[in-house]
Amino acid sequence: MKFKSNFITKLTHWEYWPTWLVYSPVVFYYLLLSAKARSFFFFTLTNPDMEMGGLYNCSKFRQLRKLPPNLIPKTVFLKPGTSVEVALEALSNVGIKFPLIAKPDRGERGTAVKVIRDKKGLAAYLEHSKADILLQEFIQTPFEAGVFYYRLPTEEAGNIPSIVLKEFLTVVGDGKTSLKDLVDESPRGRLVSKNLFKGDGPNPKEILPLGKERILEPIGNHNRGTKFIDGTKLSNPTLVRFFDKLSLQLDSFYYGRVDLKANSVEDFVQGRGIKVLEINGVNAEPAHIYDPNTKLWEGIKTLLKHWSLIYEISNKNGASKHSTTSLKEAWEHYVQREKIKK
Repeated sequence: MKFKSNFITKLTHWEYWPTWLVYSPVVFYYLLLSAKARSFFFFTLTNPDMEMGGLYNCSKFRQLRKLPPNLIPKTVFLKPGTSVEVALEALSNVGIKFPLIAKPDRGERGTAVKVIRDKKGLAAYLEHSKADILLQEFIQTPFEAGVFYYRLPTEEAGNIPSIVLKEFLTVVGDGKTSLKDLVDESPRGRLVSKNLFKGDGPNPKEILPLGKERILEPIGNHNRGTKFIDGTKLSNPTLVRFFDKLSLQLDSFYYGRVDLKANSVEDFVQGRGIKVLEINGVNAEPAHIYDPNTKLWEGIKTLLKHWSLIYEISNKNGASKHSTTSLKEAWEHYVQREKIKK
């Protein structure tokens, strides 16, 4: 019954469909735009200062360090093979304490992002990592969002066409039901239940007191049970001005999604107390489309519109001093990306 329920959930909610299936019309449109631009790599001009325009194998740390310290979490960059003793010393130097967030510097879609709670967990993470690592302070504020921003190179002001709000996988205790059973009562929770409780995850047999609420997955990725909610209506002139300034600090950043945290929605809409977690380029999706209430055709229409923006921005940047990535460089980035994934 559980298998059947998961199958039905995925079948009736296109947000869980395979990426290749949803993106089939987008790939066809990309090929048309490539022919028009006379280059398969026209998109690399969208954000000239980001590797591959931010499509893949792009360093997160390279972008974050361009921003002032008050806008980003405390962060430590480590090369693969770093010992836990060296890592602990680096953490102490910048004032990061457990728990903390560990992630690959060039990872995608939340791969290998983990909450590390102690020295033992950090040692295990370092031992298994084959790529550059970021260790960040764990900002435990209740509000997380992804803001999609773009600005034409010929204009001073940009636009925010998409804001996604993130609702973490949460359960409320009744004093008698185990965490595992509480999670399995939810279709969204059931899909991630197996991975949620393995390793050093929550104790599946734990019983929460009546009315006790607990966030079981604090990392705001869709594939970890986080519900994406369309919050585009929160866009306002103050927020746009905040991201206009941010884009200038990032050097030639014209298109992408900024994942962030804030103390509250009230602070967020005023651009106060924002902490930038990641900056995504051409690979970024206007993630509000994965709101369960969004229709498939609406999502595809939005993706096609955004690739039109990529083409327009690239075309305008191509008229300046910027040039597209070469086939050799694109291949090198691809090979490096595949090595990291293994």
